[in-house]
Amino acid sequence: MVPVSPPAEVEVDANRCYIAVNDSACELLGYSREELLKMRIDDISFPSGAHVQPMFSQFVEDGSMRGIFALRRKSGEIIWVRFKSKIVNGRSFATWTHYEVWEPTKPLPGLDEFGLDPLSGRLGQ
Repeated sequence: MVPVSPPAEVEVDANRCYIAVNDSACELLGYSREELLKMRIDDISFPSGAHVQPMFSQFVEDGSMRGIFALRRKSGEIIWVRFKSKIVNGRSFATWTHYEVWEPTKPLPGLDEFGLDPLSGRLGQ
């Protein structure tokens, strides 16, 4: 995985809407700050937003989460990001530290936990 330097940092609200993003997040995803601030995690997650809600609920319950997550850049390219997230004073923050461009022949890590096929990303495949 390639380091994101400086790390991409985002803050989301309880509805999973981006409310703050740094320049690295904009550059990594190819969106302007204004565009990202009109979006939700679900809008850029891959394969779809279907798996975001259960992950976000678990994150809220635990107060932190880390792992690898697939995102769709504005160009349509899929990337894996290594992330760390935490809740501080009721606010949800995530930092993306590394990324890798997804190759369709490689399984997406962690999707099987949510009932999604790790190669296609589709439910129940």
